[in-house]
Amino acid sequence: MSLEDRITRVEAELAIRNVIARYGMAADCGDIESALACHAEDAVYVVSNPNAGRGGATGDIELKGHKAISDMLSSEMHQSLLPDCAHTVGPLLVEVDGHSASVLGYSRVYHDQKLMRLAINHWTLREDGSWKIARRESRVMGETAAQDLLKKGLQRGHQG
Repeated sequence: MSLEDRITRVEAELAIRNVIARYGMAADCGDIESALACHAEDAVYVVSNPNAGRGGATGDIELKGHKAISDMLSSEMHQSLLPDCAHTVGPLLVEVDGHSASVLGYSRVYHDQKLMRLAINHWTLREDGSWKIARRESRVMGETAAQDLLKKGLQRGHQG
């Protein structure tokens, strides 16, 4: 691989890491416009047990497109976390393949300085002028589906 190709790959990885971090920070301060700018218009976001850390178990939700993501971020459930909320991610394994990328990693949501949610995530991103989240699946730690997501992600080639 040429030096130019290696630099392009490193720049892509940095941009991808920044998009994922930017989304969490935008969600934390209620900046829905910035959060949506991190996603492709047709993005899909699958979240298992969105009530994790709130005392109630629920099934999965699947959000499709900017409107659904905006509605979730505007919802009473999400707004009730602000301003005492912090979304953090990492470590992340980023695999860039041309204009698409696969990312495997952990996410945490803190509320009132206490861990509320710990999850395993798989993000798919695509680049068309800038990197955007095309799909995210977030599974709460301890779920069989979370372990399956982690194993599947590692088998995709996230070998380091």
